[in-house]
Amino acid sequence: MLSIDKVIEIHEGLLRVSDVPIIMATLILWLIIGIVSLVDIIKNRKLLPSKGFIFRGLNLVIILLIESILLINIVETDFSTSKKEWESQYLIPYINSLPEDKLIVKDFSQIVDISNNKNKKIESIHFTNKHEPIWVELFVTDKNNLKQKFVVQTVIQKESIKEAYLTYKRINKTITPTYRENLYYETILHIPEEYKVLVPSLDE
Repeated sequence: MLSIDKVIEIHEGLLRVSDVPIIMATLILWLIIGIVSLVDIIKNRKLLPSKGFIFRGLNLVIILLIESILLINIVETDFSTSKKEWESQYLIPYINSLPEDKLIVKDFSQIVDISNNKNKKIESIHFTNKHEPIWVELFVTDKNNLKQKFVVQTVIQKESIKEAYLTYKRINKTITPTYRENLYYETILHIPEEYKVLVPSLDE
């Protein structure tokens, strides 16, 4: 099973790919500086005092070290994975492998104007559902039978059940600014078949 650290590691590799043009430009600049320094040392090796020769030699060594670090960064960059492949091969399989959390829903209502709602708002990200999630105000009880009221993005799914409930997944560490730990993933509001809703549901 994929770990969240592996998902983050691969994404950081993608970020390094986007930095490659800047790193290459920096490497070229340091190569030019290195060549100029080397030419200067060769031309003036007889005129320079021993201390000046050693100082310029140390400068050249430092320049070579910087160039080596930049070159290693370019060589170690993985160009084989795109953002789309990262999502399909790492992020989505990881999210799918997570256990579902469940909340019993006592009542719910669709929110038309989310900006005026003062309740806690939880965004949701869906990878597999075809319908766009809607904002719904929920009255729920958790596993400790504590009552909560909040607003969440969710899709609706009608089922042969007697009591509505909400399922969702969460990550325990932020992966990217888009995929954060304070969001819900694959959020579904499961409702009895006889409920009348005016929004698209998964069984349509």
